[in-house]
Amino acid sequence: MSILNFYSLRDLHNSANDLLHSPSFKRALSYHQQNQTSVQKVSESSLKMLDSCGRTKEILFLVKTHIQELQSTFRKITLGETSSAENKFSAYHVHRKDLKKQMLNRLKSLKMTKNKTTTSNDYDDNSIVVVANVLGEVRETIISLVESLMLLMSMPSPNPNPKTRKSMHSNGLIAAKAKFMRVNSLTPWEKCEVHAVRRAIERLEAVESAVEDLEVELESIFKRLIRTRVLLLNILSN
Repeated sequence: MSILNFYSLRDLHNSANDLLHSPSFKRALSYHQQNQTSVQKVSESSLKMLDSCGRTKEILFLVKTHIQELQSTFRKITLGETSSAENKFSAYHVHRKDLKKQMLNRLKSLKMTKNKTTTSNDYDDNSIVVVANVLGEVRETIISLVESLMLLMSMPSPNPNPKTRKSMHSNGLIAAKAKFMRVNSLTPWEKCEVHAVRRAIERLEAVESAVEDLEVELESIFKRLIRTRVLLLNILSN
């Protein structure tokens, strides 16, 4: 599956949930007691992914808030309110560093989960293998999503004396990441010229739109994971 291919992930995940809900799957479990242990393993994995998805949602919300606050400050500059802009930009720089740290910690946690995940050989039923593999795809998608957010947060911070920007390139991610690439070269605003500030506002609006797209997809993943978790718990309780 392509990186951040939300459509493919949606179809795979829905198919896995339908499988968990199917009578044939439940009958197969009743014939082999060892399958209960496999379902328990997958259930634990689903809980971990649900937690990871929830934490990623929190980070994404913080990124969105950060962008909106930047937009608000730039709009005030266009109205002539420049007295506190420099102090606010300094605060945004500190906030951005904190967000990057949180995202790095989330990536580390996700990759540790990947290293600890059981393999297909740990399961006795092919249907359970399908569900386990889908959860692996969910994890990989969330990792790629967080990496995309990190690319976004790598765009130059508002600063009277901006450092030289590092060039970035697209590596085949979906449209949301492409949007990040297009807005990743904000014009230096040391003179706070009105036209430059307005261009910055437009680019931040594009970034906000990309973040909102990711927000919608992540919420969709979260809801599917909830259904996966509920179905697995129902199977274990019967």
